[in-house]
Amino acid sequence: MELANIFRKFSVSVILLLLSLSVPAEKSFAETLDDLITSLRSKDYLVQLSAVEALGGIEDQRAVDALLKFVFVKAENWKIKIKAIRLLGEIPDQKISDKLVTIFNDPFLNEECPAMKWNTAIALGQHFNRGSRAVDSLIEALNYDNLLIREAVIQSLGKIGDSRAVPFLIPELKDKNFAIRFSTIKALENIGNSQAIPFLKQVADTDNDLYIKRAVLSALENLRTY
Repeated sequence: MELANIFRKFSVSVILLLLSLSVPAEKSFAETLDDLITSLRSKDYLVQLSAVEALGGIEDQRAVDALLKFVFVKAENWKIKIKAIRLLGEIPDQKISDKLVTIFNDPFLNEECPAMKWNTAIALGQHFNRGSRAVDSLIEALNYDNLLIREAVIQSLGKIGDSRAVPFLIPELKDKNFAIRFSTIKALENIGNSQAIPFLKQVADTDNDLYIKRAVLSALENLRTY
């Protein structure tokens, strides 16, 4: 993750450098920022994508506002919107998280696109979202029919680490799908609430899958150390 962040920041720096070389030397940061925001409206996929990546690396409210406005426009390319959503999710700002929750829940905004919903769920999986609307929204999404989205939701609840999710995650330990059971075990382990221990012990005693048993025993060992 750290290497990915370094690479992204390096890419952003290159983009900004190229922009600075293509305009007069006296052009200000504000004007360069204006150029990036304008590029968001380009019909060229690569130009839009570069603008999103560059704006995501700028600690400026105008850059954040531009990305938020971009992801709320239905007509924009969903693949580029996903990139913007993931970048916005890294910003520890409750107002931004609330906006992402709106996108996650609103079929008009996410266009019922599994990729959009999956990536928004992952974007919400940040420790700083503990105690927020994001947790409530992800808990509600445990009832989704799409297994991939449910798996992403479970993983994000584990990364957030909010104990409110524990009673809602426990039933997922009995799911027929291996990925759901495995993700739930890891999520409960990450949350670290002892309430899950008796239910994990039951899985260790009854589940016939070797990988599940190993995951449960590891989780129990770590939970006992909390």
